[in-house]
Amino acid sequence: MGTTSFLLQKHAILRTDSQEVIREHVTHFLCPHRMRLFDGPRLASRLSAVSFDQLAIIELQYGANVEIDPVEESNVYLFRITLEGQGTIVYADRQVSMVQGGITVTSPCQRALIQTSPNCHNIIVRVPRHQLEQRLSCRLDQRIDLPIIFDHYFPEHYPGTVFLLDTIKYFARLTESLHQQSAPRQQIKLMEEYLYDSLLGLFMNNYSHRLSGKPSPLPHYVKSAKTRIDQNLKQGIELDTLASMVGVSKRTLQYGFQQFVGLSPKAYFTQQRMKSVHQALLDAPRGHRVTDVIMQHGINSPGHFSAQYKEVYGVTLVQTLQSNRAHTTGNELANVLL
Repeated sequence: MGTTSFLLQKHAILRTDSQEVIREHVTHFLCPHRMRLFDGPRLASRLSAVSFDQLAIIELQYGANVEIDPVEESNVYLFRITLEGQGTIVYADRQVSMVQGGITVTSPCQRALIQTSPNCHNIIVRVPRHQLEQRLSCRLDQRIDLPIIFDHYFPEHYPGTVFLLDTIKYFARLTESLHQQSAPRQQIKLMEEYLYDSLLGLFMNNYSHRLSGKPSPLPHYVKSAKTRIDQNLKQGIELDTLASMVGVSKRTLQYGFQQFVGLSPKAYFTQQRMKSVHQALLDAPRGHRVTDVIMQHGINSPGHFSAQYKEVYGVTLVQTLQSNRAHTTGNELANVLL
């Protein structure tokens, strides 16, 4: 067990050695998940929490070797400050360490397993996806086409890390007086919006350049490759061909995309094609089926694509098509997915 005292100890919820009890409470305050215990010390969980309208802050220590697997429907961002101990966040393509003093961020569109050691002591801010996206949309004054994806890790001395910890302490103190005074909903909403704006501004994400008003500096070959990909979303384009078209080697092209776009050329193609399919469904004329849109985009593995689409947008292809008001009336039977 760890030795660091809880910052939210005045807001203690429970201490328990019951796996089911702690899982139920963490589900309530954070998100639905599956929980697995490994060999080692017995479970000795501590949980404190404060919650507002949509926002929640919890402080948690399991006291055991635990693996948490959030379910697919967990549409929340988790900003996690590790106060003591260590842990690991396991993604499909990488592992990110939870280091004392640092912040790890898990985004709802990126599946991850969270593994913690017995002395791992975290304080976690839960931010609903739809609230953060609405706030970003207001800031940019335009609709958000792609989900917000934050960098996975921020070190102890990163400016946002200090800010978030100080804000958590402030919110915790303020919560007591707000509850005593029955604070109006508008005041709580303003507090939440302040935090959302700060998270978007301080923690690097795929919208940071647009928020700062600074265009992302792209080498000419990356710009050209992006244009070529965008022009070939329906038929696709091989990496060898793409590299030849823009006059660089495959390795240079892949490195340039990773450094300046944050994605591989293949991942960028998948992202753009998915965005194109999404817009096509929203604009589909009456009588158009999901199958029609899929075929028009040259998608050869519709089942895999459908699963990816739901993971990114949180809804199925059919549900997106049905949200198209011009299309929906009288066409429910046409919206059959494959």
